[in-house]
Amino acid sequence: MNNRSSVFILRFFYNNTALWSQNFREIRYFLPNLEFLTLFERKIKSFRYSILSQHLPLTVSTTPAVDDYYEDEEDPQFMYLESPPTDCYCDESCVTLGDCCSDYTFVCPRRDCAVSSWGSWENCVADDGLCGIGTQKRTRYITVEPVRGGKQCPPLKEMRTCYVQCPKRRSLDDITTVALLLDYRYNDTRSKTARDNIYWDLPSVHEKLKEATYYCVKYKIGYVNRNCWHKQFKTRLYKGNTICAECQPEATLHRNNGRCASDLDDGEVGFWKLIGPKSCNGMWTRIERTNNCHCSRDHPDLDPFLLV
Repeated sequence: MNNRSSVFILRFFYNNTALWSQNFREIRYFLPNLEFLTLFERKIKSFRYSILSQHLPLTVSTTPAVDDYYEDEEDPQFMYLESPPTDCYCDESCVTLGDCCSDYTFVCPRRDCAVSSWGSWENCVADDGLCGIGTQKRTRYITVEPVRGGKQCPPLKEMRTCYVQCPKRRSLDDITTVALLLDYRYNDTRSKTARDNIYWDLPSVHEKLKEATYYCVKYKIGYVNRNCWHKQFKTRLYKGNTICAECQPEATLHRNNGRCASDLDDGEVGFWKLIGPKSCNGMWTRIERTNNCHCSRDHPDLDPFLLV
């Protein structure tokens, strides 16, 4: 320990006299050219120098007085703060182990962690990858790493629940749970009736008719219940068979989306019911749609039906 650091420590204790023994008499500073500092306490061989010694591992030693000033004293002794051993440390563990270097508190102070401000919230990610309830997160980063026993870093990621609005495919008025099928032999009945119906002359209906077109949909039959036993339909409505369901313009007039009731999107699975035979129904999967299409003309190889 050099003279400068010794002076610093002794001045600290001198300015805090309550830390010393009540028998304290005097502190004497020798000039720097003597290369060491001493302090004298008459007839007292030891003294207290505060809890700071736990952090500055200093040793109190004595040596016989060599100054004529003390020749009348009985066995005068100088007491001084001895430099610590050469093996000292400057890490976060030295405070606990008591082997810190003498200049630890001002050369190696602890440094707490510091982090940046939170970034913006990321886009909401739905749990199913499409829409609905999901999570979003935001992050921050470390700007100063903790050292020498400094305060550890707080969490760098924060998450919260969010919601992704699902797209509306159709209005509630267009939702029907079961698609109704009619035998294709009635395909001309609706058009003949429409020509004589005054309802079709209404302006709103007339505008819909201008935009409405025929279209065909291929459906693959899945489940078929036991009530579809009629010979006329048993050979056409069976599991694994692909049929053609035709949607006529007149069947779309009471819908808001220009489609027949319960028509699905490609790949969707739904329910169907055959008009006529009692409780003949089942499930199917939509394959594809063809616009400006008639089942009898464009898909003669498939069993045709009408969507009501």
